[in-house]
Amino acid sequence: MQQRRPHSTTTTIISSIADSADTSTRKERREERREVKKLKRVKRGGTAKIGSHNVGGFLGDPYVQLAVAAFVLLTLTGATIFRMMHHDEDESPSRRFMGGYRRRTGGDSGTNNIGNNGLMNTLRGLTPYVIPESMKRIGNKAQWYGELRREYDTNILPKDDERSLRFVEAERQRHGDYRQSPKARTPYDIHDCPDHPPEGYPMQWPVLEVLDNWSPDDATPNHEIYQGFCIFDYRTELHKADNYRKKELPFIVRNDPAVARTAERWNHPGYMEKLLMGKEDTMRRAEYSPNNHFMYWVDRRSRSERRRAQKRISDRRKAGDDAHNGFGRGEQEQMAEAIHELEDFNKLKGLYEEAKDYVEDHDDDEAQEHFQELKKAFQKAREKKNEQSIENWKPPTENLRMTYLDWLKHANVTDDNLGPDNPHWYFRLIGCGAMGKGTEDGSCDKGSSEWLFDELTFFQPRTGDERSFYLVEPNEQKGIHCRFGMKGVIAENHFDLSRNAIVLLGGQRRYILGHPNQCNNMNLLPRGHPSARHSAVDW
Repeated sequence: MQQRRPHSTTTTIISSIADSADTSTRKERREERREVKKLKRVKRGGTAKIGSHNVGGFLGDPYVQLAVAAFVLLTLTGATIFRMMHHDEDESPSRRFMGGYRRRTGGDSGTNNIGNNGLMNTLRGLTPYVIPESMKRIGNKAQWYGELRREYDTNILPKDDERSLRFVEAERQRHGDYRQSPKARTPYDIHDCPDHPPEGYPMQWPVLEVLDNWSPDDATPNHEIYQGFCIFDYRTELHKADNYRKKELPFIVRNDPAVARTAERWNHPGYMEKLLMGKEDTMRRAEYSPNNHFMYWVDRRSRSERRRAQKRISDRRKAGDDAHNGFGRGEQEQMAEAIHELEDFNKLKGLYEEAKDYVEDHDDDEAQEHFQELKKAFQKAREKKNEQSIENWKPPTENLRMTYLDWLKHANVTDDNLGPDNPHWYFRLIGCGAMGKGTEDGSCDKGSSEWLFDELTFFQPRTGDERSFYLVEPNEQKGIHCRFGMKGVIAENHFDLSRNAIVLLGGQRRYILGHPNQCNNMNLLPRGHPSARHSAVDW
């Protein structure tokens, strides 16, 4: 029986050797067998050995050669892509080709495919996007937000400071140019202020004169205004603004490229909806008022009291009654009496604290006796204060939670549905940042918007050489509070205890500021009142 062998050539060689076996000597047959073994190695493709590994046989396999070639090609392609992805020159030939070949071949610019977005952008999508100027521990690190910013930063609104500044200037012109009222002359030019604050800066006027020129309840812009603040260009006059800031004086800054980039992005159609109604579609803080006045207040009621109050408001609204009135001040006569009671309480508290500090440092029997009398009187007054509530006081607004689109439905109304006596809604975002220990995760507020620190990079609490111009003491920052107000909303006259840096990213807003030395004339509600540090006078 003939045995089939895997290699026919080898079989042929062995057969030809067997025919001459009878005429060969034993030595010759051994030599012939050696030659046969050599021929086998040659036919199988290998002759060289390194140690115990037959390298030639391995590399001679065509499948191995194909695999090696594919590996080398893949490595070179990966290295090339990596270099192109990390190249900073936007006008490099490779970027221009890979990002724009679709447009040159007549493709549909609205189609979301590789040709439209560019191969490099598609490949970049495989790696997390690092938002320009973002901080390591503060801000939003979620993938959905990174992808949204990638889309706008690379495709829709790539960084172009001149374009962003032109957009802001066009918006300013669209709203109209504001000029100084002929009745409001200043000894300095607010558009060309000196390097250092002039004497008497900022110019001030009687509040009744300012209000007579433009009533707060009138939401129609009056382009002749009373303005005493200097206006500085960020690009050319920042040194002037710094001098005024060191004197703790107010001023206005325009044409900051970082602010312009944010304003352009926030006003781009559809961006805010994607930002606020995408993966982070959540109920955020909002306030409702039956009129255009919004007064801050602290809810000191218990949970059960708040629930009962909410039910009363709901029942009154269903009955068609006004849920709130009086702007949270109550009847003026009774309000005045309550104010005097609180003032007396705070005065007694101050005397008690002074006496306490004195007896701790002095061994004085008479002073100790006086302190005990004050202590009893203070405890009795505190118990009375806790038992009594402010007569006829009711919350000036209703605190709600709603989505951005819900608020937008209320805010986007025609002028005939506006007016000081019509309902208004105020929408609010909070970015916690480093306002407290462990708040970087947004734990300071339910539904916090930590991406505010990525959007408003000029308010990031950076320190040292990276400190923002707008933050004097970054470590004392109390987060970012972002408000969306519908036309006509008034934030009631109040006194803020800390520095404020305010940025306007859309629309128009009017501010009336008074010098701190006018606090005694503002009739501020005292400590203990739910709206403490706000004026009891409605203006």
